[in-house]
Amino acid sequence: MHISLIALFQLTLVLSAVATEPPDESRPERPTASTRTSDPLKASRVWERKHASHLLRRAGFGGTPEQVLYLKQLGRERAVEYLVNYREIDAELPEPDVSEYEPRRPRDVMSMSEEERKKTFAERRRDDRVLFENVVGWWVDMMVSSPRPLEEKLTLFWHGHLTSGYREVKSAHAMLKQNRLLRHHASGNFRTLLLDITEDPAMVLYLNTQQNRKGMPNENYARELLELFTMGTGNYTEQDIKEAARAFTGYTIDPRTGQVVFRPRLHDDGEKTFLGRTGAHEPADIIDIILEQPATAKFIARKMWRFFAYDDPEDDIIDALAKILRENQYEFKPMLRAMFKSDAFYSKRAMFTQIKSPTELLVGCMRSLEIPAMDTATLNIGLRLMGQSLMQPPNVKGWDGQEAWITASTLFNRYNVLGGVIVGNDNDRARRQRMRMIEARRATTGREGNSADDDEGPRLQPAYDPLPAIRKFKLTNPERIVDHYVDRLLQRPLPRDRKQVLIDAIRPSYITKNPEAAQNVELIRGLVHMIVSMPEYQLE
Repeated sequence: MHISLIALFQLTLVLSAVATEPPDESRPERPTASTRTSDPLKASRVWERKHASHLLRRAGFGGTPEQVLYLKQLGRERAVEYLVNYREIDAELPEPDVSEYEPRRPRDVMSMSEEERKKTFAERRRDDRVLFENVVGWWVDMMVSSPRPLEEKLTLFWHGHLTSGYREVKSAHAMLKQNRLLRHHASGNFRTLLLDITEDPAMVLYLNTQQNRKGMPNENYARELLELFTMGTGNYTEQDIKEAARAFTGYTIDPRTGQVVFRPRLHDDGEKTFLGRTGAHEPADIIDIILEQPATAKFIARKMWRFFAYDDPEDDIIDALAKILRENQYEFKPMLRAMFKSDAFYSKRAMFTQIKSPTELLVGCMRSLEIPAMDTATLNIGLRLMGQSLMQPPNVKGWDGQEAWITASTLFNRYNVLGGVIVGNDNDRARRQRMRMIEARRATTGREGNSADDDEGPRLQPAYDPLPAIRKFKLTNPERIVDHYVDRLLQRPLPRDRKQVLIDAIRPSYITKNPEAAQNVELIRGLVHMIVSMPEYQLE
């Protein structure tokens, strides 16, 4: 028997009401001077299953019971090394469904009438929008299916830090190129990443670097580089921004290739004074001077700790991480290792205290239940409804995160989107709706703006299939079923009275004689939807 949405909502309210007080392990606790050790990044050998699951959630998006067990068996040291050295993991990753870059031909456009030009530009925008949807879908698929979860989590981090948005960039190819750049440098060297992002087409277009010319500087990139990307406010002056902007003059976009090119005649090669250093500074000089500042290492260490561990970190932790970063010439792996191995990373301040972003919520649910990302178009819409449009952050600061993820509407959408993933849309009605959408798209964009759906038919999302779990874990009664999914999804014990609510929800309709009965499968899907709608599931 299917659990109706109304019944699910009522049960969720019951489960939420019972949760009047957070479990002990979710209460943030800031260490006092007397409890803090002399080494803020002290790493003990204590390693339990809850630590392995915490590491997999934060350094990835969570995983299956088998994946958690694998990390548990490795021990803390080897588990962290396994995740950080992700390039040693063989992977056949999906390729994006994107056609070749089509160069702009200004002369062709110039010979057109005004009406023809408008029509041509409108068609190009529609075609590119279809390609962009394919790019975002490809990224979602990467996050759900990649065996290198830290690589994808770091790419998400850098996307929120070194932001660019499609609405301003207006190029699917540029957004794809930037995503690949962020992934390539995700755990690499900060200097190299900054040098490459400076000449990245999406970043150039997003912050108007192509308008930054000798005698007519545009300060957008220089300002954000200092304020949001490297140092933070209070560590430079307005004059430093002006001088840095002069050093970044001369970059523009070649419309024939879509790549960034340097035009010496547009570059200001004069003497500049930046952060107290005078010389004919070039972009690499500006970045090197920034990296010499103590504030830079602390700024990026704090940003990473807040993303992976918790807000308002202790100063001695940030000082220790920044020291590692500087001593290793801004290579990220040593700092990531120290962070993920430290006891502070597994403290009460860290575990189950962060609100999952929409991407973490959706991707984590799919990875935990081994649900493939098939209908990525619908998954993208779900992310937007929950407040996170990938490749379109709200502004150059990225997403605020934490409490900002939860509003009355986004909370309701979080329940509904996960419910849609669990029950799927692979049915005749959804298939007919998708075919009508494809026909409408063909009529408006033509074959140039096609997506994979156009050639292969609609890719619908299959419903979650619990049969493999029923067989593997011998889920033969409501108690075992509830125990399994509470452990698999919440990854912490649930008070007896709240667990009993879940058992009572499925027991009346459960067919004991046939655990694999279709009715039991539907019951389990409803149970899973209830669990992922609980307050505990919103935290990681």
